[in-house]
Amino acid sequence: MANKIDQVFGKNEELKIMTHVVAGYPDLETSGRLIEVMAESGADLVEIQIPFSDPLADGATIMEATQQALDAGVTPEHCYELAYSLKDTVDIPLLFMSYANIPYKYGVERFIIKSEEAGIQGLIVPDLPIDEENENYFSIIKKYDVHPIMVVSPEMDEERLANVAKQGSGFIYSTLKVGITGAMNSMKQEGLIFLDMLRKHTELPIAAGFGISKPEHVAHLRGKASAAVIGSRII
Repeated sequence: MANKIDQVFGKNEELKIMTHVVAGYPDLETSGRLIEVMAESGADLVEIQIPFSDPLADGATIMEATQQALDAGVTPEHCYELAYSLKDTVDIPLLFMSYANIPYKYGVERFIIKSEEAGIQGLIVPDLPIDEENENYFSIIKKYDVHPIMVVSPEMDEERLANVAKQGSGFIYSTLKVGITGAMNSMKQEGLIFLDMLRKHTELPIAAGFGISKPEHVAHLRGKASAAVIGSRII
């Protein structure tokens, strides 16, 4: 069976929307209902963040949401249960976003297997090292129908960008700014220029995020990206 991510991006060239939720914020039951409503309302993909105590790429909004989820006792097991509960009711691709400590602690292959069993189509691990020991993450994930989604940002030079891009599949997640997430009033031109450079190094679809909070931001991405990612603004 084809991965749902490939099906979504293979439909047409219209800009897709990927939304973001923190599992367990405001609570697990509401997280599940939010994902269902997002799918019903036209979202093309949903990124489910597994709460972690030191979310290096997240701004104040998502950090507070993850902390509230952690304070309520939400664990990776709860996240698997949440995804599994949606497996037969939500048709669009669901992805896990996690920091590397969690799959490393869990065991990389066990983490990937349980993700696939829960219906997860892709894994986004923004702090995953590609230049050093990564517990064979890339060789392991190729055995399963789960895409490793690579994250790139405007601080990368072209050589590193090419190396990172070729490790992934499904799509490339590009940040539109250097630093942390958070809604922005205006979209920086540097981010749009970076998307043009990234396109030279990959044929994969590109999802762009970090700061998208207005309809005009989404409009700027048409013709430059395959999907717009909206997180902090929603949360």
